[in-house]
Amino acid sequence: MDSTQQHLNAYMVTWRLEREFGGMTTVCIQRAAAFAERYGSAAVVTFPPSPQLDQIAAELVQHGKLSPKVQVLNPYAFLAEHELDPQASIPEPASEPEHQDFTCTEQVYLPGDNGTLFCEHSTTGPDEQITRMTYYRGDGTVFLTDTSFEDTKPRRIVEAFDRSGILVARFPSAAAFYRHWLTQIVDHPDSLVVVDSKFTAKLLASWTPVHVPKIFAFHSIHVAKGQDLASGHLSKGHGPIIAERSTWDGFVFLTRAQRKAYVDRFGETDSTFIIPNPLNAPAAQPPVPQRSPLNLIAAGSLTPNKNVAAALEVIAELVRRGKQPTLHIVGEGNQSEALVQKVDELELGAHVVFHGYSDQLPRHFASCTAQLFTSTNEGQALVILEAQAQGCIPVSFDINFGPSDSIIDGHNGFLVPHGDIQAMADRVQSLMDDPTLAAELSENARTFASEYQSRDLVSRWEETLSLTKMLKNLGAKNRVPHFEAKLRGVDFLDGQRLHVRVEHQAQLEDLPEPAIFELVFINRRSTEEIASVAASSVDEQLAAFDLEPSLLGETQEQDAAVDMNLRLRVGKAMELKRLGLPESKILPYFTTHKNLSFNRRG
Repeated sequence: MDSTQQHLNAYMVTWRLEREFGGMTTVCIQRAAAFAERYGSAAVVTFPPSPQLDQIAAELVQHGKLSPKVQVLNPYAFLAEHELDPQASIPEPASEPEHQDFTCTEQVYLPGDNGTLFCEHSTTGPDEQITRMTYYRGDGTVFLTDTSFEDTKPRRIVEAFDRSGILVARFPSAAAFYRHWLTQIVDHPDSLVVVDSKFTAKLLASWTPVHVPKIFAFHSIHVAKGQDLASGHLSKGHGPIIAERSTWDGFVFLTRAQRKAYVDRFGETDSTFIIPNPLNAPAAQPPVPQRSPLNLIAAGSLTPNKNVAAALEVIAELVRRGKQPTLHIVGEGNQSEALVQKVDELELGAHVVFHGYSDQLPRHFASCTAQLFTSTNEGQALVILEAQAQGCIPVSFDINFGPSDSIIDGHNGFLVPHGDIQAMADRVQSLMDDPTLAAELSENARTFASEYQSRDLVSRWEETLSLTKMLKNLGAKNRVPHFEAKLRGVDFLDGQRLHVRVEHQAQLEDLPEPAIFELVFINRRSTEEIASVAASSVDEQLAAFDLEPSLLGETQEQDAAVDMNLRLRVGKAMELKRLGLPESKILPYFTTHKNLSFNRRG
């Protein structure tokens, strides 16, 4: 894409923006800043209502965390100033609350002295179980009401109004409202939309923009912790996205290894891309602190995945060897109390400093010789590059993704086997004992980070946009033909194997790409795809599947039902149907004693 000929509107879509945030949000706003530098403007898109959003954005700009060229868009803030595009036909509500005499229980105002009403919370009903949120423009007119109640199931009615009070749109959920608004804002030929948040991606699975490709950025590994890349359970956040991958025009991975793991399992090489995260690592502000050979750092969110407890074990080992290190722990998270307790258990009070959240991370890195990186899994581990930019040498567990993309072992950092406390302590000790080695690796780390920062990642995103646009246009031609999903038979084979026959009746001739049938197991409670198996044979009427005991074992979860589905893929297009029985008055079933019985219907 030639940026001199066409302006590109870049939208980075997350869930919310807060004063303090983690790595995913950092990447989202830094990527927006890179596009803003190229094109003069860009936007970060958020969704939940927040009366403090404008104030938070202003504070982030003031503290240098958000570029002043980056706009923060939100449906509630937008509709307080603008109109929502009306629906072509406003649907009737599926149900309405029994009571309508709402009483205001709380009013929320925008921060400041002007007393502008942001929203009201109201209730009605015998137990005040019917609730309504009413949102106001600055002129006092209502732009949105959001009503929640129950009849046979939980219900929601979201209604939008113009300035004269006329209803312009009605939605059965907040997600449907968000999708409608997002289409209005971003669905234009000159737009790039990148979804960073897993939660938001789940809400956008059914979003069908006409012009703009739907692209999701993977920030971390797609399988659950400890699972095999080729066959393990998918992570809770990524599982629904991958299950709905035919609705996405492109997946972007941070590293080559991360993309390879996905492609080896799911294919789709054409619609998967590699773009590392941008790095915005400012130099430590003067006066630059003096680096101490005994100062070490562990920086990041204090969560189980970051495994900072292992860094404490490294410190304990160094102390046992007669060293006097100080570990600076920078970050916050739900493991804070547990880590403080572990410091007490290991008697490391004189060797560990908890800094909590800090907006002076470059200064912390600049004062430390080595970074202890002990995560159990990562996407790219941008914090390693941030440390290297300040000459802080990363010593890291060599996990599946992330560290090995930034660390050349023995050149600009060290990689040690995952979980090997002794090996990590050995490498750190070598840096403490050999100032010449530490100086060499520190300079190499700076050089590597500087070269990384000079990469033109915006151009790579532009190329990805061009390719996904082409795939989107081609994908419109790939339609899944009508098919059935009727169980025709199950054979019990030796070794507890099963041979399952499913009637599909699909017309598979003249399809633009080969048709692929899969039997899919889905946890009914979590809706997570647990496992899938491709058909061993397909003819005009039937698809056959061979199920091994190991596969069936993966679907076993105590007290949770597992539903069986038939999935048909044609290129990127896909459709899933629940497996059923042919029409019959006689229905077989198995008793708890594994006996075959029948019910008669009708």
